[in-house]
Amino acid sequence: MIARLVPYILVAPALLLIAVLLTGLSSVLGWSFQSGAGDGASGLVQYANLATNESYRHFFTYSLWLAAVSTFVALLLGFPVAYYMEIKASPSQRKWIFAGLLAMFLSDYVLKMFGLILILGRSGLVNRLAMWLGVTDTPFRLMYNEFGVLVGLVSGILPYMILSLNGVIARLDKRLPEAASVLGAPPWRIFLLVTLPLCVPGILAGTMLSFLLSLNSFVTPMLLGGGRVDMIAVLIFDQAINLANLPLGSAAAGVLFLISGAVILLLNGLGDRYQKRFQR
Repeated sequence: MIARLVPYILVAPALLLIAVLLTGLSSVLGWSFQSGAGDGASGLVQYANLATNESYRHFFTYSLWLAAVSTFVALLLGFPVAYYMEIKASPSQRKWIFAGLLAMFLSDYVLKMFGLILILGRSGLVNRLAMWLGVTDTPFRLMYNEFGVLVGLVSGILPYMILSLNGVIARLDKRLPEAASVLGAPPWRIFLLVTLPLCVPGILAGTMLSFLLSLNSFVTPMLLGGGRVDMIAVLIFDQAINLANLPLGSAAAGVLFLISGAVILLLNGLGDRYQKRFQR
């Protein structure tokens, strides 16, 4: 009897967590259909406001743009690290690189953003070094703008990108590049036609994680952007907390949830199509 209950006992914490999340999500969904006029009316008024108001639409388009740029930069920076870590680095170098990535991955996100403030601020390390070298007489404005938010987003998602790519590169068949080299292919052609296509699943996985983390980011635009960079999480916070407009904030959260789900379905679909094509 007890042996039969063991699987249910093990699954119970996960089911409890899912139940709590679904309760919160259903509450947000319910608020999003309220008119906000105090008359108890419900409908799609808040969603219509988000669709027709140009300033609200700007939050979504700008957030998608920042998430796409930060993901692309993370891919450009992360791929060489993951490739070197598995293909070129010695075992000892690989351990040190992995230890550094693990430290970045496990460190507190807010603490990392405060660290960037000490680096990018008016009296931070970058400006002090630039003024000491005579590059500029006045501090650069590296925070409370798009640049500061992009730096914060990239630093936050880079470990996820590298680890996603590393898992795929580690499973590559090392004999395939060697065979291509024996057949006379130059290194750049081997990379473009052999190595890179085999890394597509890791690229898609890293892109999905990085894009969604950037799109839903709240701490970065608030600390490094000062709340002045128009991202969706800032809109939701302002409407739900500062303005006490829970219906509109809930509707914005609902749209963000739908966009995130669409991104997951799109990238998973691309991954499935690639695998089917590759297996032929």
